[in-house]
Amino acid sequence: MQRTLLTVAAALTLTVSAAAAQDTTAAAPQQGGGAISPGMTEAQVVALWGAPIVRRTAGAWTFLLYENGVEREVRFMDVVFLQNGQVVDAVLRGAGHAYTGQSSSPPGRVPEYTPPGQPGTANPGGGSVTGVRINP
Repeated sequence: MQRTLLTVAAALTLTVSAAAAQDTTAAAPQQGGGAISPGMTEAQVVALWGAPIVRRTAGAWTFLLYENGVEREVRFMDVVFLQNGQVVDAVLRGAGHAYTGQSSSPPGRVPEYTPPGQPGTANPGGGSVTGVRINP
């Protein structure tokens, strides 16, 4: 799942980064900051961080991309992953952006499977990510 999410995020980010690199009038990074949490709605994320630079959907998935100020160094924007309207993951590098859940790709962390309903998550009773195939 994590590789699939990262692959989708990377493709979206490369597309957006290429477009921003060609447009010299690209907007300044979002000023909104703060921490988002698993289970938040898209409206809650937008209220906290402002409108995303790019919003894409694929089935039950929504991807919100935000400028982070280090796109040229890390080669991607901050990405918030929502499934069925709720935050399930975030890959962030922006100084003002934080995620209280277990990110699939924090700086320096080797990806690993995070089972749904782990203690400390927004959905401790269960629920699973669907539509993603994991190959062992």
